[in-house]
Amino acid sequence: MDDKKIAESQKKNEEGRELLMKREYRKARQAFDEAIRLDPKNARAHSGKANALFGLEELEKAVKEMEKALELAPDDKEIMDNYGAYLFNMGKHKEALGVAERLTDMMPDDADAWFKLASVREELGEMDAALEAYDKSLALEPDFLDALKDKAALLEKAGRLPEAAEVFKAAAEKAPSVSYFQNCIGQIMGRLNKFDEALAAFEKAEIADPEDEYAKNGKAASLAKLGRLDEALAAFEDRIRLNNDDPFAWDGKSFVLKTMGRKDESDKAKSEAIRLFRLLDSNDKGPFSS
Repeated sequence: MDDKKIAESQKKNEEGRELLMKREYRKARQAFDEAIRLDPKNARAHSGKANALFGLEELEKAVKEMEKALELAPDDKEIMDNYGAYLFNMGKHKEALGVAERLTDMMPDDADAWFKLASVREELGEMDAALEAYDKSLALEPDFLDALKDKAALLEKAGRLPEAAEVFKAAAEKAPSVSYFQNCIGQIMGRLNKFDEALAAFEKAEIADPEDEYAKNGKAASLAKLGRLDEALAAFEDRIRLNNDDPFAWDGKSFVLKTMGRKDESDKAKSEAIRLFRLLDSNDKGPFSS
């Protein structure tokens, strides 16, 4: 293979990468095909073609093309990473596990590699191994918010609520402008019947994002659970004024009115909540449903 063809192949490969960035997948595939024609051993061109095929939703072809790239460059970390992502996104988690383990062997100090291994192990139901991998990722990069978020969610899913709350709190400290983490803390505190702490978390979430509907409903629900009924009713009614189609707000209003002994009004609010939940095709009947 002469140097001129190799250089031309690299040029076509770069052209294909630029087209990928623009999501022009068909043109990108053509560029990578030309790069491969010029240099059949150009592993990155095979990898790029796989990315183009993946963008065109030709998934099986994409995997086979990525495997060709790996045959040519078995130690290329970028290609290995992309291959693992393909397998994971296609639901081939057992195959993805082997790739993720290889990546951590190749890059033992890479937080993202351990995070991906944790994600695969979680999908395979290997909870303890997943948590161990999340911990290794966070030891390398303590501010890795995705790792904190997914670790906390896994702990919550496992019913380890106090531990999950602590991890969400760690994330919230690192990202105080993100309402999601405070909402998760509030939701867990509510499940633990710690409604003062739930209220404080939802209030912080609302400060982080004044338009966050989940935070507003969570705050109102916490007030209701604390017996601060007038405040809770006002909060739910304020939510309804802003969004008359919010079933959670109607459900909360029904609960508060029922607690106040205002049965007829409560029944009307409950009927509206049920109607709206049906429109949403939601299985969640709301935090106050029996």
